[in-house]
Amino acid sequence: MRGRRLTWLIVLAAILIGAGLLLVSVPWLRSLLPHPRLVEAWLNYLVVDLDIGRWGPVATLLLVGLIELVWAVSLGRRSGAFERQWKRLERVHARELEVSNQKLALFEEQKRLLRAELELHQDLIREERARLWSEFEDLQRNSGLLPQGEEVHQRPGGTLLHSRLVSSEVPQLTPDVSGQWRQVISQLERIEVVDSVTKSDLQSPLESQQRTDELLRLGAACYYLGQYERAISHYNKAVDLAPNDPQLLINRAVVNHALGRTQPAIRDLDQALSLNGNPWAFLYRGLIRHQQGDLKRALEDLSRTIRLDAESAEAYYRRGLVHAELGEYDLAFEDQNRALALEPEHAGGLTARGVARAALGEASLALEDLNQGCVLAPDSHQAFFHRGCVRQWLGMYQEALADFGRVIELGSASGQVYLARADTYTALGNHWQAISDYSRAIELQPKNATAHHGRGMARAAMNDYQQAIQDFNRAVELDGGLAECVANRGAAHEQLGEHLQAIEDLDRALELAPDLALAYYHRGLAYGSVGDYDKASRDLNRAAELDPTFELKHEVEANKQSVEGDGLE
Repeated sequence: MRGRRLTWLIVLAAILIGAGLLLVSVPWLRSLLPHPRLVEAWLNYLVVDLDIGRWGPVATLLLVGLIELVWAVSLGRRSGAFERQWKRLERVHARELEVSNQKLALFEEQKRLLRAELELHQDLIREERARLWSEFEDLQRNSGLLPQGEEVHQRPGGTLLHSRLVSSEVPQLTPDVSGQWRQVISQLERIEVVDSVTKSDLQSPLESQQRTDELLRLGAACYYLGQYERAISHYNKAVDLAPNDPQLLINRAVVNHALGRTQPAIRDLDQALSLNGNPWAFLYRGLIRHQQGDLKRALEDLSRTIRLDAESAEAYYRRGLVHAELGEYDLAFEDQNRALALEPEHAGGLTARGVARAALGEASLALEDLNQGCVLAPDSHQAFFHRGCVRQWLGMYQEALADFGRVIELGSASGQVYLARADTYTALGNHWQAISDYSRAIELQPKNATAHHGRGMARAAMNDYQQAIQDFNRAVELDGGLAECVANRGAAHEQLGEHLQAIEDLDRALELAPDLALAYYHRGLAYGSVGDYDKASRDLNRAAELDPTFELKHEVEANKQSVEGDGLE
């Protein structure tokens, strides 16, 4: 059809061309044409009267558009070649569709096989997981973390994590047991990673709860292994799955606290308490606030713990510690009594009650409590330290030295321990050992005025008054209110014959402590040395009134000087 139209167009063009040539080349044909004047008139009509210059271009465009439309319509008609090409394309498409359907069927079969294989692997994984958890529970029972005979379904996800800071029941794992734990936990972690990748995000509530419980148990296991960062990663995943689970938040707070991350721990505990008033959350928050020095709010949290759980021995024990730190030893004693009534073998409670009794003046009863505390907790440096202090107070100096030595053996050699042992050596007259311990205390606590004062006293006892004065100077710089230190510095000046400096220091000491017998005694000696016997007599008499031992000391000193005078004669 298309070729036929082209042929007709060619023929028409040839006819028109031929007609033009005939008109030009054959003169007699011109006679058949209209008169030239008529043609000229017709052209003038078109150009002038009809103004073809204005509408001619428009008509031309319309004519061209009409021709293009006819041409396009003519070309749009399907020819037999087009129909043949169309049928050929349909056959190709049908073959491609058939191949695609075959491939899709093959993919569906492969998908079915993969699903079957995945289900088989999931069954194997479930069996392996169950075996590993059973093995791990046996390891926990052998380690003392899971009571014998307790079933897994009774402990979904494990219990609340008990910090080692508040629970003495958490056993330390031996290296062999730790190795077994790590091996099983690593395998369980690998299974958990595979599950997180292969399982759909749209899990059922039961599956989600099961995974949360397993993450909770893995976090607890890593905590007891001391792998806190690893535990935090498990708790973070569990919190993402169950953000409103108070138990998860409390456990994560315990691990953050163990890592020294106080603020994240407080945030988790606050969120847990906004969900429900769990007594353990109040207890842990009270413990953290106590460590931060916020004693008032610590007392509030611990009191809330007791209101929610009146059987919490740990809450009474912790609140008693706060009362003791506030100097409220009677309330501290009451709280420790309640703690011990609930848990008679609470080593910390016995130690704390012993400290409270010692502060209340019941040294013998305090020693009994501290003895029991040391027996129940042989690795508790606090029990041995406080027992050493009470023994020192009772004059049991050798026993006190043994306790302080035990504290140092346990690796808790703080400046306070060396200071207490140095005081004990001083009481025994072993001034060289005392100076050594005072020096060690000063190394650990350079700004401890009491340590500088004690070393100055030991050096004065060794007649090293110049070094003693240097220690007294440093102590007074650190704490200008130490009246006894100022008096001892005055006594050292008096021993060196620097009587005016001695009197100046002793005056200052008496301004700080008007009833300080030591200052009156040494000022009396200084006044006597400069010949002011009236003032010397008044000061010595005042010293004897305040402390009768100074009267005997003065008599001994006078007899000594008399004997030395006779010897010189």
